[in-house]
Amino acid sequence: MEEFFSKLIDNYPQLKYALLDAQTFSQEHYGFPEIYYKIMETDKVRVGAYQQTFQKYNNLKDAVVCEAGVGRLALTQHFLPYVKKAYLIENNPNVIPYIKEQLQKNGWAHKVELIHGDALKVELPEKVDYLIGELMSIYCANEYQVQIFRHLRQFLKPEGKLIPEKILNIGQLCEAQYEDGHKHYPLMFTRHWPSLITSQEVINTIDLYKDTEVDINVDVPFQTLLSGPINSLFMYSWVQLAEGINFTGTDSLMPPTVTKLEEAKGIKEGETVTLNAQYTYGTSLDKAKFSIR
Repeated sequence: MEEFFSKLIDNYPQLKYALLDAQTFSQEHYGFPEIYYKIMETDKVRVGAYQQTFQKYNNLKDAVVCEAGVGRLALTQHFLPYVKKAYLIENNPNVIPYIKEQLQKNGWAHKVELIHGDALKVELPEKVDYLIGELMSIYCANEYQVQIFRHLRQFLKPEGKLIPEKILNIGQLCEAQYEDGHKHYPLMFTRHWPSLITSQEVINTIDLYKDTEVDINVDVPFQTLLSGPINSLFMYSWVQLAEGINFTGTDSLMPPTVTKLEEAKGIKEGETVTLNAQYTYGTSLDKAKFSIR
């Protein structure tokens, strides 16, 4: 363990952008690189939050369920033994053989309709009790969580539940250091955290039962707590899976992230500064614009 920890310390600088690389969409892999599935599947906090939600809803027993983006069944395996029927949607052809193998191996194939396709276009043959999807990224800037739930919730029964159901996008103004060619990066080690200068404020809230808009353009005031330069927004996303069960980001999903402001600025303690945030869900964080008015 001491030798492993020593190697980790020696490579802290090189690892600053490793998480960003692992979580970047790749056409070559028809989605995420292989390592990302491992990062996700070994995250007990992330998977555990979903397990708690399933348990809150009686493990979805005898329910009709749809899950969008099932991957390698990291979440699916925890509810599939109990449900009556499951529609599983996956767009990555590379994982379809694995899914079929696992369904047969565990005796679940008889109650599953596996849909290989785009969740934004899928039409379900019946209404479902639960709609599950973990297609999230920080602020939902890269992933299609909002658009997919907006499309699929037409197949949710009136008393049905979304998992998750709400996302709070939160920020603080700060100063961060970047290497050439980078505009943002997710935090993996605290030595790469920025210097925080202002209060923490809600940028916007996503109600996944209702929201239809995907273009965000908001002004948010921040209280300056320390004097100093700011060049970045420190981004957090807090997710409500069900009432009382929350997920606030880990290195495998929606990690706290710093992204550059359009222009750096010096601010004084006690000032109120206004951030203008412009971004679109499901595009790219590289296209987002954050500036001080």
